[in-house]
Order: sequence, then structure tokens, then C-alpha cells
Amino acid sequence: MYNEFGLFLTAVLLGTMCSFILVTSPTVFKTLDKEYSQKFLRNIFPRLFKFCTLITVIMGFLFILGGFVFGIIVSLLVVTSFIINTYILTPKMNLQRDLSLAGDKASEKSFKILHLTSVLLYLLNIFFAFSSFIVYFV
Repeated sequence: MYNEFGLFLTAVLLGTMCSFILVTSPTVFKTLDKEYSQKFLRNIFPRLFKFCTLITVIMGFLFILGGFVFGIIVSLLVVTSFIINTYILTPKMNLQRDLSLAGDKASEKSFKILHLTSVLLYLLNIFFAFSSFIVYFV
């Protein structure tokens, strides 16, 4: 029962993450100008990462109670990734982006590397979460 609730939260996590990629981000870039889209994204990403962290912590706790070792490992990896994204990468990206907009060329490259790292961690989280279903049901 615990594992099934953990998998339900895994589905919620995947839905949240995928809807952000497929709906929220494209809509922001199509409907808001550059200034407002930047403000919106700077506010929404930390909230998204914190919400996903909370879901993943609860998910991991349920997997612990259910004894689903792979789910526990995935939860630890995913929660660590969200914490890194929230508290390390996002503040550094924002700083580098501000410096880049002020004309610092080196900061532009740093921003792109940090952003790519953040995106890759996010995509890895989707992969890891999805793999929980495969391992559990196969």
C-alpha cells in the first residue's frame, strides 16, 4: 500500500514536471514580453523546485515504509537534484544572467553552462522518476 501511494506521488511529480515543460514555459514565452517572462520564471522556478522537493521527500518516506529500495534510491537522487537546483544553481544562474545583461560576456557563458546543468538535472529527474514505475512493475 505504501509503495502504491509512493508511485501515485511519483506520477504527480512527473505530471507537475512535464506540464511545466509542455504548458507553462512555452506559454510564458509566447504571452509575456522578455522583462515579465524573466520576472515570472525567476519566481516560479524556485517554487516549482521546492514543491517537487516536498513531493519527493514524502514519496521517499512512503517507499521507505513500503521497502521499495529502488524507489528510495531514486527519491534520494531526485531530492538531492532539486535541492542543488533550488539553492545552488538558481541563485548562481540569476547572478550570472544579471551580469550578462549588464554586458559581462564571461557571465553569459557561465549562465549558459549553469542553465544547461539545471535543465539536465531536471530531465534526469524525469527519467529517474519514470524508471521507478518500470522497476516496480516489471
